[in-house]
Amino acid sequence: MPGWELIGEEEKKAVLDIFEASNGIMFEHGFDALRNGRFRVREFEQAFAKKLGYRYCQAVTSGTAGLLVALKAIGIKPGDEVITQSFTFIATLEAIIECGATPVIVDIDESLTMDTDALKAAITDKTKAIIPVHMLGSSARMENIMEIAHEHGLYVIEDACEILGGSYKSKPIGCLSHATVYSLDGGKTITCGEGGMVATNDLNIYTFCKEYVDHGHQFYPGLPKGRDKARFTGFNYRLTEMQAAYASAQLEKLDYIVNKNRENMKKLKEKIGLGVRYRYSHDVVGDIDDTLILLLDNKQTADRLISVLAEEKMATKILPDAADWHFIPNMPQFLNGHPIYKNDHWMRWKKSKQIVERCVALPITVKMTDEVMDKYADAVRKAIHEK
Repeated sequence: MPGWELIGEEEKKAVLDIFEASNGIMFEHGFDALRNGRFRVREFEQAFAKKLGYRYCQAVTSGTAGLLVALKAIGIKPGDEVITQSFTFIATLEAIIECGATPVIVDIDESLTMDTDALKAAITDKTKAIIPVHMLGSSARMENIMEIAHEHGLYVIEDACEILGGSYKSKPIGCLSHATVYSLDGGKTITCGEGGMVATNDLNIYTFCKEYVDHGHQFYPGLPKGRDKARFTGFNYRLTEMQAAYASAQLEKLDYIVNKNRENMKKLKEKIGLGVRYRYSHDVVGDIDDTLILLLDNKQTADRLISVLAEEKMATKILPDAADWHFIPNMPQFLNGHPIYKNDHWMRWKKSKQIVERCVALPITVKMTDEVMDKYADAVRKAIHEK
């Protein structure tokens, strides 16, 4: 997720232009006489929608906020169940819990995304929505997930925080579901430090999101913002003009980032050579290739590779270095206090554990050199062939 690699003059110029062209106005609304007609948050939302093929986009303060707002938009409330997967950043759970709903967590398959058989088995009369998570640049099995959702009358919100710029079956990520959420934080494909986007083709979902992120303001045309009304109570998840300007400059680099990832992924695999198994992909062509995940024969081999990489001071990515924040069984702060998990969580998600403990994730970056690739390739071969 290398947007930070390309921070430069374009982002600096975009931010300085706020001072030079708009008198330093950072708030996304109002101050019309000072901002000289520039509304950078709105411009970014429109550019993002056009780039990714959505009708509507609503900027928010983070991907986490985006998930919460999207869940609110589809009517998730206390007592509802929302199904998601065992391998995901904790934010997915946090958003469900903040709605008062129950997160129902199912196993993953060897793509490290939602196991659709486990999904089907988890549906009850309380299930209202599904959140598949496109983990580490690779998509979930969306056609099957949508078929299951349609059969049971469920909403689907895609957590696409880690696959900006990707596609599924030749169509942009999110084209099949009700809403899709992206992150723009410091480690994502493009970044503005913190930020996110809720993308949708549904006008009702978009209208709710637009109002909810700004305290419920309805934005009546021609009426001053302080005099419009509200249908419901909202919250404040507004993006600033500075973040939008910064993110707009990064958006211009998205294609280059994804193409460079793919080029470097291919090169690293060639250097590693044959005889190595990688995680399964539901759509190889659509992956953004910012993470190379090895699915090794057993935990011992994975541990050996981790040890070799540590000796060489070579980084891993999420697996294993941040697994405590991305794999449900490693989250006691959630499990021990939740009524449906606290008594037997150590017995759940065995299939997921058997997959995750055999995985080692290597970062793919835009500026990755042949020297770095050679070191990773040598480490992999050494660990795999060592007896």
